[in-house]
Amino acid sequence: MPHQDDDHLAQALYRQMHERGESWSEAGAALELGPAELAQACEHLIRLHLIDSETGTAVDAAAALARSLRDSHRALDRLVEQHVRAALLAQRYLGLPGRRTDDTHIEFFARTHHQERLYQRIDELTELTRHEIASMHPAAPWTSEVLEKGLARNRVSIGNGLRVRSLHAQITFADPMMREYVNTLAEVGVEVRAAPLIPTRMLIYDRHTVIVQADPEDLDAGAVLIQGDGVVRSLSALYDYCWMTASEPEDVPRTADGVTLTEAQRAVLRLLASGAKDTAIARGLGVSVRMVTRTVGELTTILGATSRFQAGVRAARLGWLD
Repeated sequence: MPHQDDDHLAQALYRQMHERGESWSEAGAALELGPAELAQACEHLIRLHLIDSETGTAVDAAAALARSLRDSHRALDRLVEQHVRAALLAQRYLGLPGRRTDDTHIEFFARTHHQERLYQRIDELTELTRHEIASMHPAAPWTSEVLEKGLARNRVSIGNGLRVRSLHAQITFADPMMREYVNTLAEVGVEVRAAPLIPTRMLIYDRHTVIVQADPEDLDAGAVLIQGDGVVRSLSALYDYCWMTASEPEDVPRTADGVTLTEAQRAVLRLLASGAKDTAIARGLGVSVRMVTRTVGELTTILGATSRFQAGVRAARLGWLD
């Protein structure tokens, strides 16, 4: 993490380069920066994708944000791919006869036939856990009954002195029922965070037992329970990465409740977040500039933003660019 003064220096350098179209050497000379100061500021800006290291010129901040989000999503995609492979191995191969070399235990719960058994195992694990329960939840059609059961389990866990963490998809915060539920979780002592992208549904108990959705793309594919150090350690690392990069609930932008974007609005939003101007967006979508300008105005109003850039940032944080 850079020192605050170093960050201010990098901001001044970027502002000089961006507003005046200067290279980093020209901007550094104009700001009378020493070689060490210039190198440190440039390194900071390159790390944020705000300087093109080949040309030495400034990159638009909205475009840099879009690139950073794409890089993060690629990293998550790779972790999700690892999870899918682990789930397939657990579901289809680990049950075959063979030599066992560790303490790994696998159970598969088909959603259609074994859902009550899965809930029973969740209750059992909640009672047996001694230190921490961590969960992540992608956007889903939650019911009040399911949420009430989850809240009851969390109350028991907090009462038993456990650390309980709950990670949710930011886009679900547009649902008044989910927002009230998350606020209630925080009130009873659950640590809550939100992320633009949640790769799969997962519950981790004391970093030794995990229940994970068998297929991240299909809730009806059932769930896999895994006990043991190897696979669970990898899935715990996935959780830690998502938790580390997530936001506190109060930092999630507020939008109109239940808002649903049209396909046209989504298309404009993606190009807007990449730093494209209205004329370029109109040309790319084959529509008029007037229509694009009107749509951008609608989006900034929905997002409660005061600028195009802020609209892109808030849309990203809400998970609307996925």
